[in-house]
Amino acid sequence: MILTQVVSLLLVSSAVAAPSQALLGSSGPRPLVIWHGLGDTAHSKGMDQFADYVRDEFPGIFVHAIVAPNEGSPRDEQKAGWWGIGEELSQGGCDQIKDIPELADGFDAIGFSQGGLFLRWYAQYCDGPRIKNLITFGTPHFGIAALIPCPDPPTLTCTLAARAAKAGIYTRWAQSHLIQAQYYRDPARMQEFLEQNTFLRDLNGEGGVDQGGGSGREDGGRGLGGLENVVAIAFRDDTTVVPGLSAHWATMDPDNSSHIIPLEEQELYSGDFIGLKRLDKRGGLHRPFCPGEHMDLGGEGGCGDRLVRKWVGWPL
Repeated sequence: MILTQVVSLLLVSSAVAAPSQALLGSSGPRPLVIWHGLGDTAHSKGMDQFADYVRDEFPGIFVHAIVAPNEGSPRDEQKAGWWGIGEELSQGGCDQIKDIPELADGFDAIGFSQGGLFLRWYAQYCDGPRIKNLITFGTPHFGIAALIPCPDPPTLTCTLAARAAKAGIYTRWAQSHLIQAQYYRDPARMQEFLEQNTFLRDLNGEGGVDQGGGSGREDGGRGLGGLENVVAIAFRDDTTVVPGLSAHWATMDPDNSSHIIPLEEQELYSGDFIGLKRLDKRGGLHRPFCPGEHMDLGGEGGCGDRLVRKWVGWPL
């Protein structure tokens, strides 16, 4: 979702507040990387306002917004959110981060909606500096079972992508050209998903092991168990992501779409495919809710404001 529509709900406070987590040492607060959502750009009005808000809250913090593709124009960025290959776009973010000296000692990261999936790819597969706290707002971690609606009025890029996706979501063409198709996980078509999908399937370790019997990208790379904290935020009234609780790794029951299966009842958790169970047991997996629709952060003092203040700005 375009953050320009969201930041007006997360007003920048005129008061400069120090992080409540701990007194900052001489090294200052941890750097922060942010990755925008579908249809947005790294330096849209909304994203720049959000970055400024973080800088006001945590004096001295270094904030970097991912430009994807690298050195792309705003038009290139908007197109890349709909068309492309998820792994390649994520690898571009990996390469970008590795070239930034301020991030060399690690950083926290915030992913807005779709952007959270690309940051997860970074956390699980990139050989660059490590993410410490990963915070995602409305990210479809366990996929979508319906296409995300186009904006009103719809853009040509979105309209064409939606038409192409409806023609065959699990075709090889769609899986190698349409970003949404690469995290489209229909519980009633799991065999097709497992055979044709690579991006989301491998992020969640649902692809098994490689032919030689060893573990690799097929089973989630490093997984998420090594992070300090994963803060996966869902929106209670989310109708943009279907199901909305995908943000908490929940999924639809293939036999009853009104029944949502929570993470704890899935093999992903019991088998600890990507370290979520391990992370949960040591208190590092957090699944809070924000009220309202997708990316409704609630304004100054609202849900998004409180969560950013809680999880960002820790001492490096």
